Amino acid sequence: MSSICTRAFGGWLAGCGAATAVISAVGQTILIVTSHGDVARLLYGIVLLLIPSAAVFVITCLLTAIPAAIVVWLTEEFQIRAAGFFACAGAAIGALSISVLIRSPAVWTSGLVCLFVAAGFIAGLTYWFVMRELAAGEHSM
Repeated sequence: MSSICTRAFGGWLAGCGAATAVISAVGQTILIVTSHGDVARLLYGIVLLLIPSAAVFVITCLLTAIPAAIVVWLTEEFQIRAAGFFACAGAAIGALSISVLIRSPAVWTSGLVCLFVAAGFIAGLTYWFVMRELAAGEHSM
């Protein structure tokens, strides 16, 4: 049981990191476009975006902890191992997270939901991949 919890925790952290990377990539892309080839300005912007990226990671962890724990429990209870299930569950958690963060119907038409759904989708796939790799590593020992 503790082995499953350890793997699940590691997979969840990796998923949170993947979601953070997707969300932060948007800021980095905007920064690249607006720097107009000025390398010093680009590097300065990258350094400045480290703090918001860390904040995105922490907020992602806080918002997804309970929904992710429910998904992990369900998948263990029903022995669900499909990558598509984890990707769709991650996408749903992403949509739920932005709905909790911004309580406005306009968020659904702004495109922001799409970003969080994509981040959750990638997070779910990351979780699935990490869990699969950690389980395979345990069985090979």
